[in-house]
Amino acid sequence: MPAPTLHGHTAIGLLQDLKRSRWLPQFNEKDVKKVIEEIRQDNAEMKRMARESDDQNENEVLSGMYLYDELMHRNKRMVLCYLNYRAETIEKLRWQVGLMMPPDKLGKLHEAEKQYLKNYINSLDKYMKRYTPDCKLPLDLTADAGQAPNDGLHVKVRVLKADPTMEGIQSLESGPLRFRPGTQMLVKRSDVEHLIRAGKVMQVRSYKSDTVGGGF
Repeated sequence: MPAPTLHGHTAIGLLQDLKRSRWLPQFNEKDVKKVIEEIRQDNAEMKRMARESDDQNENEVLSGMYLYDELMHRNKRMVLCYLNYRAETIEKLRWQVGLMMPPDKLGKLHEAEKQYLKNYINSLDKYMKRYTPDCKLPLDLTADAGQAPNDGLHVKVRVLKADPTMEGIQSLESGPLRFRPGTQMLVKRSDVEHLIRAGKVMQVRSYKSDTVGGGF
């Protein structure tokens, strides 16, 4: 039995959606289920051919079974690629914006993906708080992402926008930080790293620790 002309077309469409999206497209549960159904149908067809085979058409049956096996594994690889890419992108979001998850991005996730993100955040936070048995302070692995750490680095930032999630942020040096749109402040980079990555504040300039207090 020849394979359907558009076999695998749905799975290809899922990968094309990933390629076209700037971040992640809305989770396409309908097409994911459609690909799974194709895989089940291919498996059922292989079993049917095996049951109805005989010595006279053995080569034809083996060729057909090989074809359906290839189609089935091709669909599996594509749908797993779709799911794995989304999972890796979701993990990166935690490193990019910290705990301040943008609602527009969360809205693109399936409920199972939201639970995966929650579990990932909990596991990472648990490790950072208990990376050694006798640790006294949490280890922030997400601070200063993409650059060499420098405890003495301060930054001057401009507040682009504020929301309730930015309230209650404490600076070890300056106490509570007050974010008002349009204002500028000099803070330790590690205190606002997640806000910079989330696009809520913009870095204006960096200062080494030995220049702070010496006038700007």
